[in-house]
Amino acid sequence: MANRELNMYRLKDVVEALLAGLPIKQIARQQRLSKNTIKKYRTILTGILENNPDIKTDIPEIMSRFSGIRKDERYSKNFGWFENNRELINKLSEECDNYIVLIRKLNENGFEGSYSSLLRYISKYKNTREDPVFRIETKPGEYAQVDFGYVGMIYDRQQQTMSKAWVFVMVLCYSRDAYYEIVRDQNTQTWCQCHVNAFEYLGGVPKIIIPDNLKSAIIKAAYMAPLANRSYADMTKHYGFQIDPCLPGTPEHKGKVESGVKYVKNNFLPFRTFSDFTDANHQLSEWNKNTARVRIHGTTRQKPEYLFHTYEKQALNTLNPERFEIPIYKEPKVYRDIHIQFDKAYYSIPYEYRGQRVLARKTTSQIAVFNDAFELIAVHTPVSPGKRSTKMEHYPPDEYNYMKMDSQFCMENALNIGHNTLKVIDELLHNGAIRNLRSAQNVIRMGKKYGTVRLEAACKRAVYFGNYTYAGIKNILEKELDKQGFLFEEESSIKNLNSEYARNIKEILMEAKYGNLFSN
Repeated sequence: MANRELNMYRLKDVVEALLAGLPIKQIARQQRLSKNTIKKYRTILTGILENNPDIKTDIPEIMSRFSGIRKDERYSKNFGWFENNRELINKLSEECDNYIVLIRKLNENGFEGSYSSLLRYISKYKNTREDPVFRIETKPGEYAQVDFGYVGMIYDRQQQTMSKAWVFVMVLCYSRDAYYEIVRDQNTQTWCQCHVNAFEYLGGVPKIIIPDNLKSAIIKAAYMAPLANRSYADMTKHYGFQIDPCLPGTPEHKGKVESGVKYVKNNFLPFRTFSDFTDANHQLSEWNKNTARVRIHGTTRQKPEYLFHTYEKQALNTLNPERFEIPIYKEPKVYRDIHIQFDKAYYSIPYEYRGQRVLARKTTSQIAVFNDAFELIAVHTPVSPGKRSTKMEHYPPDEYNYMKMDSQFCMENALNIGHNTLKVIDELLHNGAIRNLRSAQNVIRMGKKYGTVRLEAACKRAVYFGNYTYAGIKNILEKELDKQGFLFEEESSIKNLNSEYARNIKEILMEAKYGNLFSN
């Protein structure tokens, strides 16, 4: 008890009693202190008055002298050196935040203490050196803060392995009501999907959202003109909110969500186990419902759920009933085959852009591609990895016309020209060891030069002589042999007979086998 230091109020009572001449025993009994403690302060008071007899009646001045003496007694040799060299320590601390290096520099300047002494001193005076902060109070529905926080490893049933997990937190700044979700990654699609889920959970949208400077939200962090992620910017237009990102390196600007992440780690996570991500989110939802929303918040001294339903919910912006389709942007290069690659699938682009980079925007239902002037140049339906989506009109006209003349095209055009042309094309494509597609294409093209009537006549002559070649048909047309008759072809003298009185073939066969069953 003799070593216990009195606070200044009790010490003042002791000093006043000593100046009044009360006995030590009486003072000790009144103040509930030991007689040795009273004697200690009597000795100090006597020394002060001997050196300054004119302040005997000036209690504030006497207490000021006591404070100085106690301060000198309290400080060790090392602590006293720190106090006497505070300006030097502050200057060196600004230049170097590595305390191991700092202690070496202090030793060079005469400090003889240990590394631990430096840590104790810095810990004690760290808060006094920090700039004061201004606590911002917001209106209902005006601000929300969002962030991710790492929560360890959770079993992923999709990948059948343990996976890193993060908790997404959106905190409404007025009510402190929050939305929580545990996810597998922090990419743009997950970031935006968590926002969609949060808005639907809250039933509305805050006017301003304060995120950190992660790439899923802010592509380029800056003091004056930060650059938002395109997907996140599209979401702001769809739901009608604005982004107000923190300044680089200032997480304290979103202190409410920082506290929210810590609250999950310290209150929800301890002593819990999860079978997978679905189980983790189910437990998190129950915890939010039964614990987080109904607790008395340390700052507002109200339940977040009460403040939300009473003041904040009706102040949120109306939720767009059409769910946001999350886009993913990339800037792929157009290859020589006039295709870009997006998520391991391939999509054709107009041939004029080959060798250039374009802006591609992918949603679950559409791939839209833009040039550097943000003009739409191609639209595709997404295909699975490894597949191609090709539009023939993206090729140059000559190559497009060539590419569309496949086997099916040749057969359909030959059928329209005539059955002899069809027989020639079918022979070229299907009845040889080699599929003569180019020959078939050129035969069809000759219809434009010589006309389909002459082409059909030339093919008839080719069929008659068994010459199923492009060269043979070309020769017939060039020498106008298609206009000549056949040397041994005879005009058929058989007239078309009327089948009205013809007998059924089945009757004839039955009669040959069993005789005439209908005779008398």
